[in-house]
Amino acid sequence: MAYLGTYSYIMVRIFSKIIKKIKQPLPRTAYRRNAEIYKILANPKRLEILDLLREQEMCCDELVRILGVSKANISQHLALLRNANLVTVRREGVNGYYSIIDPEIIEPCRILYRLAQSK
Repeated sequence: MAYLGTYSYIMVRIFSKIIKKIKQPLPRTAYRRNAEIYKILANPKRLEILDLLREQEMCCDELVRILGVSKANISQHLALLRNANLVTVRREGVNGYYSIIDPEIIEPCRILYRLAQSK
């Protein structure tokens, strides 16, 4: 019986050392943050907004005209994107001009589109 106790103790020590050597590619907080961003990006209208902003800065009225949805709806989407630090706003008088912080955020969408087109 003492043998099993010693064996278990040794195995626990060995596995503890192995587990300590295994490193995650990113800190766990990065996975949580990425999951939150993915939730925001899971909306097709938000992806379309980001794709438009990838090309140029736009005000809310321009996005309303291009996307054909209400100003209230566009404003809600922009607020979520702004709170997630995906877009920034520059104020000029009563107008806000939105731009994408990092255009690479839309690349997965473009890659998935190209993959679907190639099939």
